[in-house]
Amino acid sequence: MINSLPEEILQSIARTIFMIGMISLITIGLRNFYLTFQSGINYVKRLHQIPCSRCTFFTGDYRLKCTVHPYSALTETAINCSDYEANNNLVKPALQVCEANSKYSHSQPKNPATSN
Repeated sequence: MINSLPEEILQSIARTIFMIGMISLITIGLRNFYLTFQSGINYVKRLHQIPCSRCTFFTGDYRLKCTVHPYSALTETAINCSDYEANNNLVKPALQVCEANSKYSHSQPKNPATSN
């Protein structure tokens, strides 16, 4: 039966099947890329829920990240930490930061030669 069809019809059928296959592969690839991208976005959102860097017990030192739960600090298990205590010293006014970093003290000693 295949031999009875003209060669032009066979080529057009082959092209059609090839194009359907290529479109299917491209569609599957784009869908997989989208799903992988969405799962990455969800993972990053979940990681941003970790409150350790805003906690009072967080040290910032890589050797001991948390004084209460050192093994679960900065991991997904710390998301619902029962010992979380908000650190109120995160935002310092600019003047306090400048004063803390200044090499000059605000209380200057009095010069004995000028005092009467």
